[in-house]
Amino acid sequence: MIKSAMDLGVKFVACTMSMDLMGIKQEELIDGVELGGVATYVSRSENAGITLFI
Repeated sequence: MIKSAMDLGVKFVACTMSMDLMGIKQEELIDGVELGGVATYVSRSENAGITLFI
């Protein structure tokens, strides 16, 4: 489903603060996932119809 979503243009942004807290490194993420903080999330989701923050 992730691949299908990416093919349809869905952008995945991993929260860098959460990654730091959980000890997750960028190289552990799947290809195509972007990194960003809270400001990135807020600015990109401001006009989106649907967002998901986990």
